[in-house]
Amino acid sequence: MTCFEFRRLLLAHPRERTTEQEEHVAQCSRCAKLAADAAAFEMRLEQAVLVPVPDALADKILLRQKMLPQARYRLWATAATLVLGVALGIQLYRTYDAAHENVDTAMAVGTNHPAVAAISFVLDHEPELLIQNRSDDPSVMMSAFQRLGLKFPSDGVSVRYLGKCPVPGGTGDHVVLTTPYGHVTLILVPDYPVGSRVMVADRNMAALASPAGKGGYIVVAQSPQTIRQIERMLAS
Repeated sequence: MTCFEFRRLLLAHPRERTTEQEEHVAQCSRCAKLAADAAAFEMRLEQAVLVPVPDALADKILLRQKMLPQARYRLWATAATLVLGVALGIQLYRTYDAAHENVDTAMAVGTNHPAVAAISFVLDHEPELLIQNRSDDPSVMMSAFQRLGLKFPSDGVSVRYLGKCPVPGGTGDHVVLTTPYGHVTLILVPDYPVGSRVMVADRNMAALASPAGKGGYIVVAQSPQTIRQIERMLAS
């Protein structure tokens, strides 16, 4: 008998042993160890089956089956409460500044909102652009101001950077201003319609997206208060 034949018979009938198997075990130490392990496993299995059943086990099983529907109901009730809590939390994400103006969060308006996208552009790409110290044609910027019906904020304000930035459907005029209130970014989009006026706070910055003319503009600054100051300068 070969080792393969011995192991096949052992696995098929672990509690039986033929004469040929006994002769093989006497000559093969590896198969003898395998046979001993199989016998020990069978003994442990038999002892596990003989474990006494606890008293009233059947009654406990039946009681648990009756309680399962109530447990499922409590689970669904808990899930519904969590969903309601999340919905209320989103509403509470709307905050108010000192002037009681709505300042939304990125979660409230969505990460694709132009104001949120502008904050990401300013924080992630503007520092590298400022190092380049680029300056496009100022007449193009002034033309964008005129088309939007805005006034360039000249009092104590200078242009630090003038270039382009990507906007849906094309590019916008990217203007970085040095103002008495700190650095402020303007993105002018005279050909891209901006919806309703929205103020957003995200990543410790604030941004205002506002319609103007046939398009709109976005102001990004450190705070809503600074944005309102710039907004007044643009309108005066």
